[in-house]
Amino acid sequence: MSATLSLPAPPRAAAAPVVPVLLLCILLSVAVQATLLTTPLLTMHVFDSVLESRSLDTLWVLAAAFLAVLMLGGVLRHLRAALLASMAERAGRRLELRALAATVRVSLAGERVVAARALQDVAALRRLLGGSVPADVLDLLSIPLALGFLWMLHPLFFTVAFVAALVQAAIGVLADRAARGTLSAATQAEGFARRELIGRLGQRDLVLGLGLLPAVLARFAPVHAQAVAGRGRAEGQASALAGLLQLGGFAQQIAVVGTGVWLLLEHRISPGSMIAAATMVNLAIQPVMHLVGHWRDWSEGIAAARRLANVVRRGAPPAPVGPDASAPPGLMIEGLTLRAPGAARPMLEGLHLSLAPGQAVLLAGPNGAGKTTLLRAILGLAEPEAGRVLLDGCDTLRTPRGETGPRLGYLPQDAQLLDGSVIENIGRFAAEDARSAVAAARQVGAHEAIGRLPRGYESAAGPEAGLSGGQARLVSLARAFHGAPRLIVLDEPEAGLDAAARAGLRQAVATARDDGAVMLVVSHDPTPWHGVVDGVLRLAGDGTWSLEMEA
Repeated sequence: MSATLSLPAPPRAAAAPVVPVLLLCILLSVAVQATLLTTPLLTMHVFDSVLESRSLDTLWVLAAAFLAVLMLGGVLRHLRAALLASMAERAGRRLELRALAATVRVSLAGERVVAARALQDVAALRRLLGGSVPADVLDLLSIPLALGFLWMLHPLFFTVAFVAALVQAAIGVLADRAARGTLSAATQAEGFARRELIGRLGQRDLVLGLGLLPAVLARFAPVHAQAVAGRGRAEGQASALAGLLQLGGFAQQIAVVGTGVWLLLEHRISPGSMIAAATMVNLAIQPVMHLVGHWRDWSEGIAAARRLANVVRRGAPPAPVGPDASAPPGLMIEGLTLRAPGAARPMLEGLHLSLAPGQAVLLAGPNGAGKTTLLRAILGLAEPEAGRVLLDGCDTLRTPRGETGPRLGYLPQDAQLLDGSVIENIGRFAAEDARSAVAAARQVGAHEAIGRLPRGYESAAGPEAGLSGGQARLVSLARAFHGAPRLIVLDEPEAGLDAAARAGLRQAVATARDDGAVMLVVSHDPTPWHGVVDGVLRLAGDGTWSLEMEA
């Protein structure tokens, strides 16, 4: 199952400058690496020309030119760093928005653990993009430049640098393959142990009241210790990698010096060329060593990118479809089949139902029969196994949520209020006249209860606002009726309400029905709703259903 939601997509104009900025960063990287050629060139001139001519004026001129080029290289590096930071921030925002949309859809489908991990993966990728890894990747452009210079000095220097670069890259690949599984398993184990402990400690009264804290900690400690041990093994592998890198660096220096001495004794190169070659080999190897040294950053980043790509793919909304002009106004359900994940048989099969504007139906059935799942499918929040749901000809699953949302009113089983004031929650955080929100509260009988709050409609109404269950439910009811929706779905709306509030609720449903809204109400007791609804849809839970319309 997947839910379809529409979050605002990043503007296309914002994506256009990415390619030119990236090309500019590449050009700046080439220029930066070109400035580094001044070091071996200066070395060659000093050892091969200045020492022979003993001209201090030439030395001062070369030193001034060398300093100017180094300053230019520093300025170019600063410009590149600023461009990379800006591009990383822009890419991070776009990535976060796409991942957030996909995460919400996957979470609504019941995979909350996957959704929580996706947000952590976004943070990991943003750290990767904002770190040194992008600059290290661009610095790889210095390798062909340095190798070309070494080839001109002597092919043996080229061979030494090329082999050294391959060895360092191989160390990085082997380290990644060896430690990736260990590090990933340790991270997952730590996350699992942490979530389980937080979940248990969240049940404070139960844990303390029954003296279960030692048992909770006893379950947490072994899992956490195993995760820490796994991370310790990954740290050990990282230390071994650092040792291999140092050993490779020493071997490289010995190979360069040995090669240079042999070529010098054979009179094939000058002393300046030997010193310049040692500098250029370091220039060719340094970017590879930086990348290998940060193997954990890019390894975790690549793993996070793969997981995010999977989440985005699974959380992609269905392809949008246009309205069905032949469909009648109101709600039409055609051949709807719903199946719980992993279930052998559907909980609801082949449901056909057509409700004209101004009709109301009560939804009844035992616990677990699929009433809430059916409501979510009708609202377009869950994808059915077969069939479709149309509201005034528009498919509720495949129509952008920005178009269908204002036409829907929904009260879930638990009153879900967002951080904000009471009036903002009722008005769905839309910038409009507050009178419409107050009118919705009056319609469902919530006005007086809201007036008794400390700040009335300006009182906080978020999850931590301290509203009672009944108060939160009345605010949620007012939100469901706000804006005269075409379809209002109420999942057990009477829970937590007193007798007077229940009577007001039934009157509000009757009024909305008379005003042309299609009403769907879930209740375990159809009797009080006699005369308010036009029929009862009963779900048996075994895939069968029946519809009883009142005369």
